[in-house]
Amino acid sequence: MAFSNRVSVAIIGGGIGGLSLAIGLLQNKTLDVAIFETAPKFAEIGAGVALGPNAQQALALISPAAERAFRIHATTSLSPEFEHVWFDFRNGNAGEKDGEVLSKVENETGQQTVHRAKFLDELVKLIPREIAHFGKRLVHIQKDPVSGGAQYKLFFEDGTTASADCVIGADGIHSSVRKHLLGESHPAASPVFTGTVVYRGLIPMDVARDAIGEFADNSYMWCGDGGMVMTYPIDHGETLNVVGTRNNKGGWDGPPYARPVDEETVRNDFMGWGEIPSKVIQLLKQPTMWAILDHYPAPYYYSGNVAIMGDAAHATTPFQGAGAGQAIEDALVLSTLFQQVTNSGLVRPALAAYNDVRLRRTQKVVATSRDALRLFCFNDRYVDGDAQRWREVWDGRMDWLWGMDLEKQNMEAVNLFADIVARQSSTRETMPKFGPGPFPVATSTV
Repeated sequence: MAFSNRVSVAIIGGGIGGLSLAIGLLQNKTLDVAIFETAPKFAEIGAGVALGPNAQQALALISPAAERAFRIHATTSLSPEFEHVWFDFRNGNAGEKDGEVLSKVENETGQQTVHRAKFLDELVKLIPREIAHFGKRLVHIQKDPVSGGAQYKLFFEDGTTASADCVIGADGIHSSVRKHLLGESHPAASPVFTGTVVYRGLIPMDVARDAIGEFADNSYMWCGDGGMVMTYPIDHGETLNVVGTRNNKGGWDGPPYARPVDEETVRNDFMGWGEIPSKVIQLLKQPTMWAILDHYPAPYYYSGNVAIMGDAAHATTPFQGAGAGQAIEDALVLSTLFQQVTNSGLVRPALAAYNDVRLRRTQKVVATSRDALRLFCFNDRYVDGDAQRWREVWDGRMDWLWGMDLEKQNMEAVNLFADIVARQSSTRETMPKFGPGPFPVATSTV
């Protein structure tokens, strides 16, 4: 098969992960990059998104401009002594242990949060307008017969189509690309409800300070029986972001997976908690309730020249603040590998190397995030609410996540890519697909 020296890459989804990937891929002039976004414009839902040291470094390695896009709107805890504090964990139960310090977890960057929409707006400025296509809800992927099966044909809900040498799904937890990749009947194809809900709300900082004083200025996690209340400043200290979590909620009647909820429901769910979390919950106006979903582990992240990344590949619960960071790490590894892609025949080796490097780490994030909630909600029989045991468990727990050597990871990916290409060349064999690859050659060009 003759390989094209121009490689077209279709990114499905224009969120933080998809745009980070596009920014990285655009540095390879061999690539023709296109973004297909379901919404009528680039948009993110939710208030704050936290990026740990690893995520910030990944942004910088993708592009210094991408890191600056984060720093423009990033908010940290406001007190100097919290500069390196991720969260100050406190006992949130009422009683004699109310407010007891469980652990103060630190890292290089502390708790740094940005408003999702504002961060996305800055990333959009780094993307040429002509590569973005809106109102494009993907419904089907097939091998394109016009190209002799060398390309993929994308079918969108509005009746339009597009073709590409490579398709990368950055289309979130309800990913269409994931369903095509694994097959719709696969148990890991669609997200599952974890039994946990979160209540989200925003409080003006002056109102929050009047109620809880200096506790409004910094990042706190109030842990209690069956739940937790997380608070931290956003919007450069103008607003207090509040996330209240309750687990063991049974089923969820959805979609939608986020909906308005009356204030009394939230207050009842945290009735009898300690002083500070109770005051915070009382201040919430027009809260929303979100179902917390994740995926069963996917056995692979690519098949042929189609891959998934970010939440489409490894949607995680938010209890380690790592979801967006892992999407950015994915974008970094893919961008690094695609710097080596000089013709369409090198796409599959690049995706194979990406899969091998990223699958284990990202699925560990999903598993440990679920486990973290058990600790936060005092569901761990050993730790429960014991401060000494809490510190035993949390001491160094996040080091593997935050302290990843990303340049070493990049080098590992590039070396794997080179090995795969060398094996292909020496055996003159076509690289087999990874996984079942449900991509039949289209019988119609409609």
